Amino acid sequence: MTYCIGIKTKEGVVLASDSRTNAGLDNVNIYSKMLTYDVGDRSIVIVTSGNLATSQAVFKSIEKDVKDNNSLNLNKCKDFEQIASYIGKLTIKHSSPDGVNTDSLVLGATFIIGGQIKGQDLELYLVYPQGNFIRPADSKPYLVIGEVKYGKPILDRVITPDVSLGDAARCSLISMDSTLKSDLTVGPPIDIAVFKKDEKKLSYLKCLNTSDEDYRKICNQWSDKVLQVFDTFPKFDWEK
Repeated sequence: MTYCIGIKTKEGVVLASDSRTNAGLDNVNIYSKMLTYDVGDRSIVIVTSGNLATSQAVFKSIEKDVKDNNSLNLNKCKDFEQIASYIGKLTIKHSSPDGVNTDSLVLGATFIIGGQIKGQDLELYLVYPQGNFIRPADSKPYLVIGEVKYGKPILDRVITPDVSLGDAARCSLISMDSTLKSDLTVGPPIDIAVFKKDEKKLSYLKCLNTSDEDYRKICNQWSDKVLQVFDTFPKFDWEK
């Protein structure tokens, strides 16, 4: 399984994903689930969960279309809505042997797409295996896919329309760490990308292990502070 996060703030977007694809007792595999396209007038980050074969087939088609330049591709899409539609069509194509979308689709993949095209607004989209797509609600400007139940509570508490880009990035790592600690099917390294509004390139793109300083300092301090606060709780009457 996997866990992926996309957060849109007024200052930019943050996307993060884990890299675990299999977690048996004696067989742990990793594979990056993030694709970045940072060329010309557009910066695009894509993360994915679901069937790995479908996800990687979609990524390969995206790369092939850009290279061939003969059909619709990330360069030719006029806006992020068209990008979402393009990726939706690719996931339908690669998730069904006959290219037919059905409600019983079991080989589908889900994608989060974020970034900006010069002169346009920051965008964040979720593309479903059936090919349709949505934006996040204005009141909750984030999207999560995969094993969401462990990392979502911290996002619900911290991520608001006014959250800073730095806090969004820190929160994404804490959300990832919470999921890693509770779900063995999600594991490091963590890919994280940060794009600042109206910049020409991604501001931050790293593959982090849990021992890396950027990851360790934030997540360890979070754990320590949680325990400190817990120790300050008032006692029940029956404890006295």
